[in-house]
Amino acid sequence: MSHEIIGRYVTVDGTRIYYEQCGQGTPLFCIHTAGACSIEYYEFLPEMARRGFRAIAIDLPGHGKSYPVNWEPFRQMHAYAEFVWKIAKAVCGNEKPVILGCSIGGNMTVDLACHHSAEMLAALALEGAAHTPTFPDLRIYEHPHAAPGWRDMMERAAISSLYYPVEESKVVETRWMHRYCSQEIAVADLECWANHDVRSKLKDVVCPIMIFKGEADYYLPEHLLDATVAGISKGLAEKVIGARMGHYPMFEQPKDLAQICCDFLDRRGVLAAGRKETAA
Repeated sequence: MSHEIIGRYVTVDGTRIYYEQCGQGTPLFCIHTAGACSIEYYEFLPEMARRGFRAIAIDLPGHGKSYPVNWEPFRQMHAYAEFVWKIAKAVCGNEKPVILGCSIGGNMTVDLACHHSAEMLAALALEGAAHTPTFPDLRIYEHPHAAPGWRDMMERAAISSLYYPVEESKVVETRWMHRYCSQEIAVADLECWANHDVRSKLKDVVCPIMIFKGEADYYLPEHLLDATVAGISKGLAEKVIGARMGHYPMFEQPKDLAQICCDFLDRRGVLAAGRKETAA
């Protein structure tokens, strides 16, 4: 079976959104990190397709090949997540998806689980939590005159959070992956990370959820993961630490991450349920 990645567009509330997909089966809907795009998942999608998923990665609004909504960035995580949920519904149709996101995408995954988990098979939150107040005021970096070296700052922030030692080619490629959206959009992404807080909604999560971080990711203190898991009832949440991974596990170790995700979904009985949903 071919596991070619195919790019498509979908229009959501009048906004053109780009996504890529690979394989057939249970929909796995992937959300990228701040200031990047779906290209982060190009090695991960085929790995999940080989494991029986219709693996999907979107370009968030204003990133990559997607237009921004009303020509403005999102500045509040929940509003951002609600629009992305509309994308997921448009792309996945009546099938319940597994939602996976990394960094701001990981936070967004937790937000979606708090508000839409009854319509999800599972949530896989990579490098995210219920509350991540780890950055100071960011708006000062938005105007080019205020931060003329923004691109270099963003790229260095990305490569510094990889697991080392790492191939130099991965370092170079990670830098390139952060050249796909404007400074304004990237700063707004980080604002959403900083104002994200769904601690009071964790009790509403009703699907299995993995709270994951790579061992070398210093952006996310482990106590924030522990607090997220503790706030979710019924033993639905599980913390997982990825060996030899940093802030970009789907790019750093795509095969290992795919196995970790599938092991979690197997333990939680999600894969069988997903096959049943697809067959129906």
